[in-house]
Amino acid sequence: MIYWLIEYGATFSEWFLCSIFCGTFIKDTDLKANLFKRLAISAVFAVAMLFVNRFELYSPISVSLCFIITISAQFVIYCKNLLKLSILSTIFLLIMAICDNIVVSIVSYFLQIPTLEIYEEMSLYRVISIIGSKALLMFITVIINKLLSKQRVLQIKYLILFFVISVFMLSLTFIITFLDLKNKAVNSYVSILFFLIMLILLIIIFFGTFKLTEYYDSQQKFKLTLLKNQMLEQSMNETEKTFMLWKESLHNYKHNIMHLTALAKNSDLEGIKNYLEKENDLLGKTLFYYKTGNDTVDIILNLKQKYAESEGITFMINAEVPENCKISSADFSSMLGNLIDNAIEASEKETNPFIEVKIKPVKEFIIICISNKYTGCDMSLKTTKCNNKQLHGIGLHSVRQTVKKYNGEFKVEKNDDIFNAKLMIPM
Repeated sequence: MIYWLIEYGATFSEWFLCSIFCGTFIKDTDLKANLFKRLAISAVFAVAMLFVNRFELYSPISVSLCFIITISAQFVIYCKNLLKLSILSTIFLLIMAICDNIVVSIVSYFLQIPTLEIYEEMSLYRVISIIGSKALLMFITVIINKLLSKQRVLQIKYLILFFVISVFMLSLTFIITFLDLKNKAVNSYVSILFFLIMLILLIIIFFGTFKLTEYYDSQQKFKLTLLKNQMLEQSMNETEKTFMLWKESLHNYKHNIMHLTALAKNSDLEGIKNYLEKENDLLGKTLFYYKTGNDTVDIILNLKQKYAESEGITFMINAEVPENCKISSADFSSMLGNLIDNAIEASEKETNPFIEVKIKPVKEFIIICISNKYTGCDMSLKTTKCNNKQLHGIGLHSVRQTVKKYNGEFKVEKNDDIFNAKLMIPM
């Protein structure tokens, strides 16, 4: 009875440690908050695994059932991405198998006992192996949790690569274990050395994968910084052009006053009337300034409108930004600047092009929709004008990251010949 309790405790600890391992890399997961749930589910699934082990140990059937039970337990606990949980569970099973083999090989070598006796007979040697392997597994799991709990995001390409390597190493581990059990031999120091090298290699690959992800993220942030600097430089140039236009208008205003003064001295009321009507028409055409309620949005929309119309693109604005909108000026500038620039670039290739910008509050959300004529089929939204080819697509990546920061939604769609980029952000 004591041996069975030890077996159950060992199986329970394996599934509970697996929940810690998987939870380390599941985003927005608080391990302390769902402690009771993890304990309860681990206890239930440990019973199922205990029956599997007692029925048949280290066979293709038992290994397959172990894999299914492990993934099922983690999915019941976290109810998250099944693919990611499958990969993480596989990696944990590899760590667990290596830990078991290291300890069993050590016990077999130093006590001169065949591994078959340790695995299949209820004895003191088996208890020692169980305690030692679970202690090693716990140590590795806790270390991984402490070192990588803040780095939860792993690039999918690196995760898949690691999964392929893990499957290969796991298969190799089980094949060697099957051979040891079949030969009924005492393990040599070569077996200990082999599994230690496997563990070290696994840890190196594991942490290396996260370092690669960290490097990739830093490169993406660097590219985004370059893009923002380019946008800032462009914005400064456009602001300078607007300032020069204002100076030119002020200079012309002085001449207009002098001209009106001359007409007034000559009592030429008809001339004054005609001159004012002419200036009023020019004022409506050149100095129209759209007001949305947000200074940053006003500047961007009016600058983009001026540029678009200079390129022969009809630019329509229907925008209202509420006072309680929490989107920062920098984020507004980034989102609108990127989306309108994409719309302008696409419109330059069209006949009778147009762009329509809609911004309006709907309940607790602010809706932004940029529409433009587009007869093409490419939905990638990658710019073709950027001097640095590495920045392709970074503008839209920046928009998605900004929307994600505010827990909003971003989608693009094409209806007939109209392309729509829509954002919905909580206020």
